[in-house]
Amino acid sequence: MSPFVVMRKRIAFLFLCATIFFGILVIRLGYVQLSQGADLRKKADDSHFRGVPVAPKRGNIEDRQGNVLAMSVSSETVYAIPAEVRQSGRAKEMAQTLAPLLGKSASEIEQHITKRTALEYIQKQIKPEVAAQIRALALPGIGTTEDSQRYYPFATLASHIIGFAGIDNQGLEGIELTRESELKGIAGSILQEFGANGIPLPQAEHQYLAPKQGNTVRLTIDKNIQLFAERELQKLMSGQGINMNGQVPKSASILAMDPSTGEILALASAPTFDPNRYQESDPSTRRNIAIQNGYEPGSTFKIITLAAALEEKKIKLQEHYFDKGSYTVLGKNVRCWKAGGHGDQTYMQVAENSCNPGFIEMGQRLGMDKFYKYLRDFGFGQKTGIEMSGEALGILANKKKATALDLATMSIGQTNNVTPIQLLTAVSAVANGGTLMKPQLVKEIVGPSGRVITPFEKNEIRRVISEDTSKLEREVLESVVTNGTGRRSFLPGYRVAGKTGTAQKVANGGYIQGEYVASFVAFAPADNPKLAMLAVIDGTPFYGGVVAAPVLQTVMLDSLRYLGIKPDAQAPLTPGKPMPGLEFPPIKKAATVPSVLGLPISEAQKVLTQAGFTGMTEGQGETVLDQIPHGDTQVEAGSNILLYLGADASAPTLAHWWEEGDEDIAAIYSLTGRVPIEISPLGQ
Repeated sequence: MSPFVVMRKRIAFLFLCATIFFGILVIRLGYVQLSQGADLRKKADDSHFRGVPVAPKRGNIEDRQGNVLAMSVSSETVYAIPAEVRQSGRAKEMAQTLAPLLGKSASEIEQHITKRTALEYIQKQIKPEVAAQIRALALPGIGTTEDSQRYYPFATLASHIIGFAGIDNQGLEGIELTRESELKGIAGSILQEFGANGIPLPQAEHQYLAPKQGNTVRLTIDKNIQLFAERELQKLMSGQGINMNGQVPKSASILAMDPSTGEILALASAPTFDPNRYQESDPSTRRNIAIQNGYEPGSTFKIITLAAALEEKKIKLQEHYFDKGSYTVLGKNVRCWKAGGHGDQTYMQVAENSCNPGFIEMGQRLGMDKFYKYLRDFGFGQKTGIEMSGEALGILANKKKATALDLATMSIGQTNNVTPIQLLTAVSAVANGGTLMKPQLVKEIVGPSGRVITPFEKNEIRRVISEDTSKLEREVLESVVTNGTGRRSFLPGYRVAGKTGTAQKVANGGYIQGEYVASFVAFAPADNPKLAMLAVIDGTPFYGGVVAAPVLQTVMLDSLRYLGIKPDAQAPLTPGKPMPGLEFPPIKKAATVPSVLGLPISEAQKVLTQAGFTGMTEGQGETVLDQIPHGDTQVEAGSNILLYLGADASAPTLAHWWEEGDEDIAAIYSLTGRVPIEISPLGQ
């Protein structure tokens, strides 16, 4: 082959290789330019553009009427660009200049402004005048940027619901936490071009990316109803509560709900705190007891027992039940609070009288399976799903281990542990026609433009009882208020349905002497409920009808008037004639029970009489072995004191339970299995 041909082949091969190389290069450049260009440009910008974040304003939190409960107000943040500070060589001088303005030590500030970071915050949320002074100094590498801080204009109002936001404007508790994604907004930034040495370039390009404000969260809470509730709680916590005689409860809560939709209109707890200064508050005051605390509901739970018995047609309201004064279960007697019992009565009167043996009979007719079915259907032993962190489940007795005696005590509101929100939700199902609703705190989400982004939707969980059963029980509970044991909650001209309850507090496996959880639940108007309310007062020496009913009566009356619900011309203006044996004595002042332990019965009776009490005896013997209430306990003056008699001091320790408001009974349990006993109500 000639040299010329060889040369031509070599040239052609080299040309082909060059063509392939340049082809690959063009393809690669095209791919980089078209596919990766945006990302590479961003990386390049990031390497020489530095952004100072501009915090967005959190969205407002409002009540259902648009009243602002939480808002963001403008403030400023001081920042440093450490590379520029170091380049200036004036770090110490700048630290000493800034120290008196920011209220920090010069060494602390110097440590911040010389850190090996691209951007360092020196202090957040400073006053505008301080920010202006710092800008006027024109210190190299030191600047200010727009910021905001959270402000709660009504201070403690609804603080357990709203929660609070931290110094970085992040939600920490309450709605501020659960709705963080809607409230926080999107941060903006101020971008400036820097050289490789970290110094701003002369005539550098600046970019401003505006922050996007957060959305407004509009609650179902009504500010005025919340105010009514918190006003009464404040009276209680200051010792000015009705019939409290200066006693201050440990805690209390009042809840209000629209039973037809599940909207929470008020959720007030005491003690409370100011979210503007949450750091100064005791963590215990921030506990949302209406959601996170459980208690034994006492007679308010009889509403559920009655609903189940009516729905399953285990009783008829005109059917007669004879109360002989006690109910025997597994060889144990549960005595009626009325000496000798109520005798012959209809089941309507059983409800009016809050007759424990009658309600125990309802539970026994239902049986264990049906009773637990309704416990679950009404939502007990499970979370309601309300939008609050830390909601408690409540505690139900283990069905597999429960006995007929457990069924008896559960039927009258003992043994099981419920939360206030669970009980109000369950009673609202009875009031609204039989449907269990999910309790809700957020009515709608509104964008910065004012457009509703997420509207309210009521959430029906399940039907629990029929509309006929609901209507029937509403009539029964209205009769309880008009003619029965709930008459201290009577509102002239309004049809109110309700039930009182009192539970002795449990601690360390036993009951605390002289301390009760007094409660009252009610809804109105009874024939078409618009408002369901529950008051729970923890740590009171008195009972549901004495303490909780008047508190709720005041809040409900103010709320009904505020909502524009006019009195019913057909509603009674005075309570009906009391059932025989249910006449109300006047409320008496607190009196201290003397201890008569170890005294002969004759001497013990004399001591009690001189102190203004009446002694009742149980057992055989001449010596007082135990007494309920115990010595030094404060109760209403003129109360009955139960004395246990015997010949020695080997009687077991007893615990007791006070039930049913003014007619609150004392069900006393021996820890060795002695019979549960009920004595007449205090003050009678």
